[in-house]
Amino acid sequence: MNTEPPTGDDLQRMLVSMKETVLDRAEDRRPAPRRRGGRAGIVIGVIALLGLGATSGGVALGMIPQPFTASAPAPTPSPSEPVAPSTPESAPVQETPDPVPTPTPTSTRGPFALDDPSTWTISGDEIGPIALGGQFDAEVDDLGSGTVRPPIDDECPAPGYGAWTWDDGTVIEVLSDLDGVVRVVRVIGDDSTLERSATPSGPHTAGGSGRGATLTAIRSEYPDVHPEDPAASGPWSLWQTSSSGGTITFEIGADAETVVGIKIGDPSQLPRNVCD
Repeated sequence: MNTEPPTGDDLQRMLVSMKETVLDRAEDRRPAPRRRGGRAGIVIGVIALLGLGATSGGVALGMIPQPFTASAPAPTPSPSEPVAPSTPESAPVQETPDPVPTPTPTSTRGPFALDDPSTWTISGDEIGPIALGGQFDAEVDDLGSGTVRPPIDDECPAPGYGAWTWDDGTVIEVLSDLDGVVRVVRVIGDDSTLERSATPSGPHTAGGSGRGATLTAIRSEYPDVHPEDPAASGPWSLWQTSSSGGTITFEIGADAETVVGIKIGDPSQLPRNVCD
């Protein structure tokens, strides 16, 4: 079955046929003529109505094709940019504090005077201004005049040696290897004039122990102190303790109690003098 609406000549023939059918039916039902003009007006009105009705019906029934108007596609919403959160006007202003600079570490060693050894502190790698591992000349250049003995000669090597004496009887000895590197620093003095004292003379440890201190005080300050030779703990014995940077050795006098000397460093790193 053809469902397409008539177009062109077919449409015209259909309209003419419909008009003729209407006119025939109107003629059959027509009453006795009264006036000519009235019938003609009715016929013309009926034909006009039929024309309008057919056209409207064709449009309504889809018989007469109408121009197709495509609807515009709905606009695609564009992604909106994120909106930055606004800060309420009543919110307090947060100020970023300036960074606090890290303080530079300072030495825990107290200040000292070059001309006063009693202000010098003894640690495992320093006695006052003299440090182990430094060059001999650089370490002793601020000590003033003293007794300095260089190595004898290449055939008979001996360590570099220097000794400085102060009015209170303190003597500082500095020994270096053949390369001029300081290996041992020693605090000694005149034992005949040394007396036990609550305030030892010359350089001292962080706890105040120096020449003239007692072995009892040393043991209190350094609980790990022990004889260098376990079999020799009496007169003229050596007692050692580990400290920051190295080892401190305390030399005990004839009474087996009084400290008569203190040294730091390792004498085994010094060359042996075999030339007499």
